[in-house]
Amino acid sequence: MSEQVQPTARIWSDAEIGDDFDYVPVSPWAPVSLVAGVVSLTALLNLFGLYLAVFGALVGLAAVLRIRSSLGTVKGQPMAAAGLLLASLSVVGGGYRTAHAYRHEVPEGFRRVHFPKEIADLQFVYINGKRKIPAEVAELVGQKVYLKGFMWATQDTEGLTRFILLKDNGECCFGGRPKSHDFITVTLNSYPEGQRPALASRARGMSEKILTPDEQQTLGAKHQHQLTTKAFVGMVAVAGVLHADPKAGEGGEQADFEFAPVYTMDAELVEEAWTPF
Repeated sequence: MSEQVQPTARIWSDAEIGDDFDYVPVSPWAPVSLVAGVVSLTALLNLFGLYLAVFGALVGLAAVLRIRSSLGTVKGQPMAAAGLLLASLSVVGGGYRTAHAYRHEVPEGFRRVHFPKEIADLQFVYINGKRKIPAEVAELVGQKVYLKGFMWATQDTEGLTRFILLKDNGECCFGGRPKSHDFITVTLNSYPEGQRPALASRARGMSEKILTPDEQQTLGAKHQHQLTTKAFVGMVAVAGVLHADPKAGEGGEQADFEFAPVYTMDAELVEEAWTPF
C-alpha cells in the first residue's frame, strides 16, 4: 500500500502578514494643496490670482496641520508642504507686484482721482434751479488728473478719438443711461507734427492718425495729428485735463439736462488699468 502524501500547509509568519498590509494612504488634502499652490502662481499676473493665492495658502496650511495630526495614519505631508510653499511665495510676490503697480501707475505731474468717490458720488449742488459743481470737484477742474472707469457704447475697436468713460460697468454691461455726474466725455489730444506726447508711448493700445479737415472741425482739434486708442473691455485708466460745464443742457428738455455731458477731459493717455482700484 503506497504511502499517502499529505498536503503541506503553508505557515504565514507575522512578518509576511505585516508586509502585505503595511499600507498608509495618501491624504486627499495633499494633492488638493499642491494644485492650489500651482494655481496660486497666477498671483504674479493679476489681482484675482492674489485672492487665489491667499486661499491656496489657507488650504495648504490646513492640509499640513491635518496630516500632521493624523499620527501617521495618512501620508503626503511633503506634497502638502510644497503646495503651501508655492501659495505663500505667490502671496508675497503677487502682493509686491500689486503694490509696485499702484505706486507707479500715476504718471509724473498727474493727480490720482477716484472717479466714483471723488466725482460721481458727490453729484451736483443746485441753487435756484441752477446746477453747480461741488467744491471738492471744482478743485480738480483744469488740473491734470489720472482716473479709472469703463468705456461705454463703443462700437469701434480701433482708432477711437473720443469715448464715454463711466464710473462703473453697470450701464455698459446692463444698459441704461448714465446721469451727468456718472460719466466723462473723453477726447484724445491732437498735436503738431513731430510733437506726439511722450506719455502716449507707454500705452500699447494707442496710435495716431492724420485728420481730414472735416474730422478736425468735428473734433474741434487744433492740430492735424490726432492720438487714438483701441477699445477696452475691462477697466481703463485715463490721464488728462478735467473740464466741467455746469450749464450743459440748460434751456432744453429736463431729460437732456439730467444726462448732459457736464464733465469732459482732454486726454493724452488711455490704457488698461494697472490695478482695479
